[in-house]
Amino acid sequence: MRKVEITERVVGKVNGDGFELFLNKDRIGEITFRNNKKEYVLQSGFVAEGHRIYKVEEAGEPVTQFVHDCDLGWC
Repeated sequence: MRKVEITERVVGKVNGDGFELFLNKDRIGEITFRNNKKEYVLQSGFVAEGHRIYKVEEAGEPVTQFVHDCDLGWC
């Protein structure tokens, strides 16, 4: 797993007592303000730490070669 910071790409839209959070056009969660406390409620795959929002991604397999099947003569 790896975390990619997306804070600068997240847009908030006012909704009641908080904000709905969007990444591009996809809703990723919300921030609510109740009793002078801020609460992040994010969809699976997103986390908030401090004042930053991250997208959690599966760490892919390390790339060991640039091309595959060169023995077929196409590269």
